[in-house]
Amino acid sequence: MSSNHLPPQRIAKYDIERILGSGAMGVVYKACDSQIERQVAIKVLHEHLRQGDQGAELEVRFLQEAKAAARCLHPNIVTIFDFGADGAPYIVMEYVEGIELKAHLKSDTFISLPSATDICIQVLQALGHAHDKGIVHRDIKPANIILLENGNVKVSDFGVARLDTSDLTSTGFMVGTPNYMSPEGLQGRQVDARSDLYSVAVLYYELLTKERPSRERSLEQNLDKLNEVRHLSGQSIRSIKPILHRSLQPNPSDRYQSSQLFIDQLRSIEDMDLTLATTAHFPRPLDYVAKAPVETNAFSSSQWSDDLLQSLEHSLARYVGPMAKLLVKKNSRSASSLDQLMANLTRHIPNEDERSQFMLSVEKSSISKAEPAAGSQSSSLGHSHSANQPTQMASAITEAQLGQVSEILAYHVGPLASRLVKKMSKQHGSMADLVEALARHIPDQVERNQFLSRASKL
Repeated sequence: MSSNHLPPQRIAKYDIERILGSGAMGVVYKACDSQIERQVAIKVLHEHLRQGDQGAELEVRFLQEAKAAARCLHPNIVTIFDFGADGAPYIVMEYVEGIELKAHLKSDTFISLPSATDICIQVLQALGHAHDKGIVHRDIKPANIILLENGNVKVSDFGVARLDTSDLTSTGFMVGTPNYMSPEGLQGRQVDARSDLYSVAVLYYELLTKERPSRERSLEQNLDKLNEVRHLSGQSIRSIKPILHRSLQPNPSDRYQSSQLFIDQLRSIEDMDLTLATTAHFPRPLDYVAKAPVETNAFSSSQWSDDLLQSLEHSLARYVGPMAKLLVKKNSRSASSLDQLMANLTRHIPNEDERSQFMLSVEKSSISKAEPAAGSQSSSLGHSHSANQPTQMASAITEAQLGQVSEILAYHVGPLASRLVKKMSKQHGSMADLVEALARHIPDQVERNQFLSRASKL
């Protein structure tokens, strides 16, 4: 859908009023069911996702979302009323008047311990209902939690929900939002209800501390941050730490095994009165601005064309699902060449066979002929390996050296290394130039320096 296109006037029996927003899989409209005079929200699958060889599979996945969520009739879950296809697959949902929890976390709104606990308990009650029906949400985050004026919490967007019995996606199909994903989800391994509980634990930590647990710190170091939260008493902190310690365990079997167990522990926190929860009285943040609808296909990186990035997103979505948009957008900002961008994206596909399939599909498409605008390549590599290199680096490159540099590079970019070396060796006649060119495809400065250090010894 182009930003110049107007929304449709009608979808099936629903009169479209305006665009509410857009996400990884679809555009959401506010509409009216004129037959019963009810306001609804309608999500329509993005047009670019319906194209190509994988379009049919994604349509099945999209409607699977509706079937999964329609089974969940619970006061803390956004209700699905209808779904179907009218030119494009659509889902009709309950229209909820509320504020995303994300807006409160970004503002200066004070969230007390009772309120934070009450929010998480309501989310866990919604998840417990879904888990009992064999449904895993897989994308619990503040943007998918809506605070209503009456004090209720609604969990929305089962857009990456997967029925436990579904075989539509294979092992290694990573979906979800990285900041809240469980370790097994980040690694592309099988996820279950316990992954949702891990995400709630991350959310609870953020509600209390206004920051997410850092993956750079140990669990114990993260929990020590609770000692700095002024509105928590020492007694409450001593109760909360064991709860978060268990719910944030990297091994699913070491966490709470059900939503109810998690809820029971939250309700037992000492020096906390849940009746003081003020969820119903959360004021609209003073700096709150309703999120304007954005064009899903728009990318901020000027060095790449929208068509190129959309094509990459579509190809990558087959292997990582709705995460593709976020990954392409993020990595396109730092990549100085298509090969580097490919190397960065490939690292997010956990299955080696699927990584190879992704690279092959891009090589066969017109994507492989594209490059960023002239002058966009980064000149800072941390080390300079050019004309003043030792003579052994300037000599002709042997097959043995190509094999060795491929092995070194593979540590940093994965199976794409051999293809990069083969391609770049045709453009650079000396090992010095080749190593410098290959280093540009390693986004992390520290890893780039490690590669340069090892490769210079060849």
